[in-house]
Amino acid sequence: MGSDGLIELDQECWLAFAKYNLLLTTAFGVLAVVARATQPANGLLVVENAAFALLFGAVQTYAWLSA
Repeated sequence: MGSDGLIELDQECWLAFAKYNLLLTTAFGVLAVVARATQPANGLLVVENAAFALLFGAVQTYAWLSA
């Protein structure tokens, strides 16, 4: 139960993984907004944080679907 065929983890591990990635997604999303609001000329930092937020959001969604 809770296996995607690639990694054998139980449901509790997938849920913990999803919650951790939700935390990372939220943190990088907030950092992107703060970087944009405080220093508008710092475009690279905004792009990096937004990319991390999307990456961890995708991993979190995958973990929720696999659970």
